[in-house]
Amino acid sequence: MKITETGINGCYVLSPFTQHDDRGHFIKWFSSKSYEAAGLCTEWMEVYGSISKSGVIRGLHFQPPPVDHAKVVYCLAGKAFDVVFDLRCNSRSFGEHIQLELNADKPTAVYIPPGCAHGFLSLADETLIFYQVSSNHAPTLEAGVRWDSVGINWPIKTPIISKRDANLPKFVDFDSPFRES
Repeated sequence: MKITETGINGCYVLSPFTQHDDRGHFIKWFSSKSYEAAGLCTEWMEVYGSISKSGVIRGLHFQPPPVDHAKVVYCLAGKAFDVVFDLRCNSRSFGEHIQLELNADKPTAVYIPPGCAHGFLSLADETLIFYQVSSNHAPTLEAGVRWDSVGINWPIKTPIISKRDANLPKFVDFDSPFRES
């Protein structure tokens, strides 16, 4: 597995081992040895997925302390314009974001450290995004910042947004709970 740094401190692009033959493809999405060597989390509490229509934006979501978590996101079907936004006040990349395409045809994942928000735009119908997280989902504590308030150049003019995501606070009005280094 190839692990590549991004412009967000602690966020990495993961290029899994893949093998192709007459039958199709084999993809090794997780290797504790590779993760440990890079200092990444290897203990996952939950795994879940979302299936989205083309034009749907989900995010920018996170869980605050004490239920914050590392997250690995990858695309199993379709493709997505994926975004990670740094909310950690003491991070050198605070207030910055990275964007990349996750595409089922080109296996790639993104490792997101605690203190970063995540979101994506589905670029195809039936886009399946798979998530591994290092803490349990806490519905009463889940949070986010508005998708259109952090300077991301989304490749869509009128996305499909949930009511919840449309009502998230703008980044300018957001008081980050991620204050430790």
